[in-house]
Amino acid sequence: MAGRLNNVDGLRGVAALLVIVGHWGEFIADHSRDAAVSGALRAVLLDYFSFGRAGIVAFFCISGFVIPFSFRGARPKRAFIVSRFFRLYPAYWLSLLIGLVTVPLVTGSYFAATEIAANATMVPLFLRQAPVIGVYWTLHIELIFYAACFMLFALGRLHDARVNAALICFYTAIGAAAGVWRYLHATNLPIGVPTYLAAMHLGTLARLHLLERDPRAKSLFAPALIVLIVGTMFTNTAGYWRASDEAMGWIATNTGYLVGVALFLLCVTRGMFAQPPLVYAGAISYSLYLFHIPVIQCWEALWPHLGDWRIAALFGTAFVFAGAIGVSGLVYRLVERPAIRVARRIEARLDPR
Repeated sequence: MAGRLNNVDGLRGVAALLVIVGHWGEFIADHSRDAAVSGALRAVLLDYFSFGRAGIVAFFCISGFVIPFSFRGARPKRAFIVSRFFRLYPAYWLSLLIGLVTVPLVTGSYFAATEIAANATMVPLFLRQAPVIGVYWTLHIELIFYAACFMLFALGRLHDARVNAALICFYTAIGAAAGVWRYLHATNLPIGVPTYLAAMHLGTLARLHLLERDPRAKSLFAPALIVLIVGTMFTNTAGYWRASDEAMGWIATNTGYLVGVALFLLCVTRGMFAQPPLVYAGAISYSLYLFHIPVIQCWEALWPHLGDWRIAALFGTAFVFAGAIGVSGLVYRLVERPAIRVARRIEARLDPR
């Protein structure tokens, strides 16, 4: 990991593990035959604290901390497109192929050609198709941020602290307005996208402040953080208070978001999470995110044949975490790293130096 920020990689690992904990806990809650266990798990995971939300917010903050500073070379815009494509799509396409097998195992339903084609783009929701694997929804937001970074870089404003602070305020205001609308009209209007984009720009502002030593970013960081936290808490409370389409309550939504931001701040200000096991988990975190659901689905297909649900849950925990880490390690070695090397060779050809 030479030349990398090990603490940031470690936080990636923490974020991926939090997402797995959240999804596996929800699986146990849904499949437990003990009403008290199911009720307690749902209360913890859906009413009071969302492990998955904390992990996702941490991921988005990291993206803001890293992605805007990945433009490089004599032709940085072309190099950025190439590096992002090869970083995301090969592993994603493999997870899609596996999902096309594992989802029918547990649901008995198959996907139409139009659904598969839409998912292959990585933006099925934009094409009004459901994601084959539910976690794909976050990739839409990631790609929106990449497009924004590309445009800001083209305008020479990507590393402008004032622009990033303004975007935090803008997205937070959009989220708050959407939250009020959803509360007043009891609609299912999505409200998460602007608050997640604001978290990404907080990550950028943090990088400008802490690593780039930008004095303007230093003065803007604390006010922007306050705006983000207060605005997002308002958005989530208003938007989830009367939500009819969400399993998660407003408390869990807020606490999950707060913990995700807090983990990011501990990482970048205190250097936490640089321990080697977490750094390794961070290196394979993209594959962990993509492949842990198919691993859970494999166990779900076995579940009816395993007898006592408590034994199945105990062995399933080992299966899911060991399986997700093992599969992701292989994908990282056999797919992600070779794809990154291909991207670097293409970038070298684009750079006349």
